[in-house]
Amino acid sequence: MNETQPQSIYRLFAELLSYPTPALKTQVRQCDRQLAPDYPQAAELIKSFESAIANASIDRLEEIYTSTFDVNPICFPYPGFHLFGESFKRGEFLVKLQQKYQEQGFKAPENELADHLPVLLQFLSTLNTDAVLAQELIEDCLVPALQKMSEGFKTDNPYATLLPALLSVLQSSRQPSEIAALSSR
Repeated sequence: MNETQPQSIYRLFAELLSYPTPALKTQVRQCDRQLAPDYPQAAELIKSFESAIANASIDRLEEIYTSTFDVNPICFPYPGFHLFGESFKRGEFLVKLQQKYQEQGFKAPENELADHLPVLLQFLSTLNTDAVLAQELIEDCLVPALQKMSEGFKTDNPYATLLPALLSVLQSSRQPSEIAALSSR
């Protein structure tokens, strides 16, 4: 597997989980092509997402996105919210994320909170996949938050397959470091 492949996959998921644009269907196909060789389970889930949105207009996709992520608190696209709720700890988490962004030279959009899922994925796409920070983001933030978010989906929602696809990729991304840690004992 090419070293930059996970980063490009994270970037694609950031696009797929952003507010829909007319490019969404093309991005889904591109993500499927990238996933197929190394993440076949995730690729199958992406194909389900692709089928579910195939005949939807951009207006309908925007409506689905808004009702999924903006109206339903179980699926808010903010991992910090899922980990800490609206608490002081979330505020600390946001400040620490901003500091990490600055340390790494990452320019987060000014109109989004630091823990917005697409922003976190864009940031993750800039990190070396073996970096401690990348593994901490995956293990301690993204995986637990995505597991909580996935529980809130109705089965007829197209995004019900997209989050598990991302979760599958993230869980695969953490296995090499776990195997390396076990073999060095």
